[in-house]
Amino acid sequence: MKWQQLVWLTLFVWVGTAGSAQGPSDQEIIDQIYRHVSDFEQQYPGTQINRTMTVRELDPKSGELKKTSISQEEVWTRVGERPRIKILRCTVDGQTREPEACKRKERDRKAPYRIFGPGGRDHYRLKLTARPGVADASTFKLEVIPRERTSRHFQGILEFSADGFRLLSSRGTIADYPLGLKKFSLELDFAELDGYPVPARSKIDLTLYLPLVLNTRVISEAVASNQRLLTQ
Repeated sequence: MKWQQLVWLTLFVWVGTAGSAQGPSDQEIIDQIYRHVSDFEQQYPGTQINRTMTVRELDPKSGELKKTSISQEEVWTRVGERPRIKILRCTVDGQTREPEACKRKERDRKAPYRIFGPGGRDHYRLKLTARPGVADASTFKLEVIPRERTSRHFQGILEFSADGFRLLSSRGTIADYPLGLKKFSLELDFAELDGYPVPARSKIDLTLYLPLVLNTRVISEAVASNQRLLTQ
């Protein structure tokens, strides 16, 4: 065998070995995460938590604080449904009030479309933007890209642990703002309970604006405790 042929054969074998050593492809990792989260949501479709919710209303231009509400709440969540909230105690600007005073005024709207589980792929595309060992990354990160731009679609980044694909955090917004909503951002952090993710902290920062009617910024921050996973 000529030496040129030997060199090319060596290079061919090395490149093939190097390629196989890189591990699963991005799409294979996405599929593994999708199956893992879908199985988790099927096994534990709900959570029950206690949380302290602090809601601050501010002037969107000056940042001047206009009102602060703090409530102790019990919350039940279920995949694909809006949460059920029971307000246990309420204070507004330091004064004890009836629980109704801390109830958020929300329109009767449908729950966001699920990212995982049945129908998830119909509503979203997933793109792997970080994986452990590449560019100093220590976790997996998925970009969630809505297939349509509606107020029921999430758009943002999900972060998963390198060992076990446990959900660590979520950062994003909704794909389209309904009338009166000028700005919206969402941050969710998760703790670990028996190897599974449970809500730990959340922050929503939004600005409501209607000309001559409404112009306010609302920052809602929650800290969770006594988390439980529910099987039904």
